[in-house]
Amino acid sequence: MNRNFWLTLFVLACLVSCNQQKVKNGYTLKPSDDLLRIELDSLTSNISSWLGYYYDPKQGSGLLFSVDPVRNEIERYSLQDGKLFDKMTYDREGPKGVGTLIEIGILGLDSVLIFPPFDNSFYQSRFSDAALNKVAYNKPDEYSPIRSMTNYFSSPAYTDGQYIYTRTLFGGNYMLMENDELSEKPLMYRVNVASGAVEFAHFTFPDDYWADGKTSYEFSTAANDGQFAFSFYGDHNIYVANSFDEELRPIIAKSNYLPADFERLPEAGSREDRLRYFATTQHYGSLIYDAYRNVYYRFCYPKVDLNGSEDVRSLVQFPSAFSIMILDSEFKVLGEKLIEKESQLAPGNVFVGPKGLYISINHPDHPGNLEDYFSFRLFELVEE
Repeated sequence: MNRNFWLTLFVLACLVSCNQQKVKNGYTLKPSDDLLRIELDSLTSNISSWLGYYYDPKQGSGLLFSVDPVRNEIERYSLQDGKLFDKMTYDREGPKGVGTLIEIGILGLDSVLIFPPFDNSFYQSRFSDAALNKVAYNKPDEYSPIRSMTNYFSSPAYTDGQYIYTRTLFGGNYMLMENDELSEKPLMYRVNVASGAVEFAHFTFPDDYWADGKTSYEFSTAANDGQFAFSFYGDHNIYVANSFDEELRPIIAKSNYLPADFERLPEAGSREDRLRYFATTQHYGSLIYDAYRNVYYRFCYPKVDLNGSEDVRSLVQFPSAFSIMILDSEFKVLGEKLIEKESQLAPGNVFVGPKGLYISINHPDHPGNLEDYFSFRLFELVEE
């Protein structure tokens, strides 16, 4: 692995940090009147399975990255031009095979990491010369490989040049697990990019997460220059550590739109009952760090009352209402924006750019939804 490459990445991260804006108190997210539209070809879905934005402060430009698992390609789009910038197609098998593209990490405008879903390796890829470098690592038994999913529970892998930090999910049947066992399960490990060695963090599930009954064990994590934060499906706290070697500490950050108590998982119910629970009960979703303004956004989902006609699976991707909490770098709540049913947004497709938070309007019932475009509403952070 080219160490100069990782050093360059670290320097770029520092430059973004130095350009952060100061935020104090009393803020909201104001929707812009203008839509960002990016033209697609007729074969590309306007809901991306993986979406991410990278801005290079030295070049003063950025690109939107999207993964298409059907065609096994990574596409890069220009926000300024509203069009495809270029794309790279990858073999699934063979000497240059990377499997099916599911998750990636953005290293720079020209470089990405590819994380195969069923492989103890990752790949460094460059667009400029189609270079592909495979790096093996010692994935822990019974734990997931490097994860960076952005839909529903954003947890992008984070690198400081020496390590890749990734959330991980435990294997096995969670229905047979009790609170004491869950509380010992690690949430993150890091991979040494030179040796492939793996080391678990001290981060584990909260001691009392299932003390009063089970909720979903899903969680989101966000990193900010060595600070790690975790937001769980059914917990008002955010759990924070200022380094990989610390234990997590809870910080209360309750949404105004979620009640004090969470509904419990229907353990005796069917698979459909559990899907309905996931889609309709009150919970927290993605925790996203905004490096341009040095704030966090925490997505919150109030309880949904079904009338019998809704498609439960569709509600997971297109919730009828949600809110976004705004928290400062110490996780003090600065404000909360409620986005109600008439907004008809797709909060699984979001990204942060220099101007603010972009949320997809490619909801099937949104009047502005166009099949051949990524379409986003810009939400700007403003003082109330």
